Amino acid sequence: MLLWYVWMHIVDGAWHKLDEISKQLRIPRNAVSWAAKFLTDHGMVELGFEEDEIRLHKTHLRLEDVVRTLQHSPKSDVASQGSSEVPTDL
Repeated sequence: MLLWYVWMHIVDGAWHKLDEISKQLRIPRNAVSWAAKFLTDHGMVELGFEEDEIRLHKTHLRLEDVVRTLQHSPKSDVASQGSSEVPTDL
């Protein structure tokens, strides 16, 4: 839900300061920072020069698309097999 709340707050494409997002959503600043990093790492948002502001990336990826790719990632496939053993083919 955290990612969705932050996503909906920045969907207008304007620059938003992380502190303002935190205050408006009443979510701790470190949680908003985590969400911003996650969204940045997945190419959905871009950081400002001072890294305390974000905006929706111009490609306008949908949050649902990124979540869908995460659900089908190799990590989740290994985890879904139910094995707690560490793979030996490293």
